[in-house]
Amino acid sequence: MFMGSLLQETRRLAEMFTVLEALRNADEHGTPRGWNSPFGMLEITRSCAIICELATAIAKAGYRECDKATVDAIAGEARSVLYSVNEQVAA
Repeated sequence: MFMGSLLQETRRLAEMFTVLEALRNADEHGTPRGWNSPFGMLEITRSCAIICELATAIAKAGYRECDKATVDAIAGEARSVLYSVNEQVAA
């Protein structure tokens, strides 16, 4: 149950960064808007928070639904994205 939700949310986050999505959200100069807008940053942060919550739930369950390396890798990527968002907001 948790693993399916985790993978679904990870896919949703990945879709925010696809080339086609970037082009669809680009302004007239080709600059992606979605990632740099306050709403875009909120959506990315929200998705990463959900991913971290799901990874924590899986860890508390004893990794029965998935191997530890996969959960650690997914949570690590979510943390990396959050750090990048934090750096961009601070700049």
